[in-house]
Amino acid sequence: MPKFSIITVCYNEAAHIRETLDSIVNQTFKDFELIVVDGGSTDGTKNIIVQYEKYITWWCSEPDRGTYNGMNKGVSHATGKYVIFMNGGDCFHSNNVLENVYNLNCKADVIEGITVAKGTNKPLRVNDDDLIHKLLTDGISHQSSFTRLELLKEYPFDENFKIVADWKFWLQILLCNHYSYQFLNITVADIDMTGVTYSQFQKNLQERDEVLNQLQSNPVVSSIAGILRDYNYLTHNTLVQYAVYLDKNSPIGYQLVRKIAKRVVKWSKKHHKKR
Repeated sequence: MPKFSIITVCYNEAAHIRETLDSIVNQTFKDFELIVVDGGSTDGTKNIIVQYEKYITWWCSEPDRGTYNGMNKGVSHATGKYVIFMNGGDCFHSNNVLENVYNLNCKADVIEGITVAKGTNKPLRVNDDDLIHKLLTDGISHQSSFTRLELLKEYPFDENFKIVADWKFWLQILLCNHYSYQFLNITVADIDMTGVTYSQFQKNLQERDEVLNQLQSNPVVSSIAGILRDYNYLTHNTLVQYAVYLDKNSPIGYQLVRKIAKRVVKWSKKHHKKR
């Protein structure tokens, strides 16, 4: 059993997949397996993956039902003690990330490090010692978290969701079933922020509501469901991150960012009052 299973899910990532794979195969700690799940790319991604076959334990290139389906498929072939998802476009922060994590000899079921946006070196999330508050107001990054394989097999990602299946997974194992969690002050991943878009705001809220409905029978979730809903409707972290990203990287669009933010706040307050 290898110490780590690294699963890379990708689709039409020819422009970035090499960077992702290089950050994996160049790790100084070698007790890991690499699993690559390509959703049937048509842009040359498969040809690049073939060049890394000698480093890959298992891979495929075939149509699938989306990112979470690909992640579940990768888990089904994993054999490592801990699993980390480093998907196309994302990279390990440095070549000694796995070595640093291994040397700390952590025992928790979920181990999370720091995530930064590519090119900024600034953490996307601030550590929060209150795990419930952390899940309430933000979440856990799968690019920077190491999760015991048996948990991912017992609680596979719900493929009925397109955006928040990972959030449901964290609620299930950490809040409902009280598996252990540990935060490490180690920068693990640099992630690609180009896929973040405010157009997913409403879809995200709808899916989170559905997750809460599904888990409502659990007393822990039931007791905080109202707070979760209120918070998610009044402010949404992904949207805030997107606005901050534009503000930092597109000075010309500063006024546009302000207008978008004002409209969203106005809509959120109006929607919240109706509820």
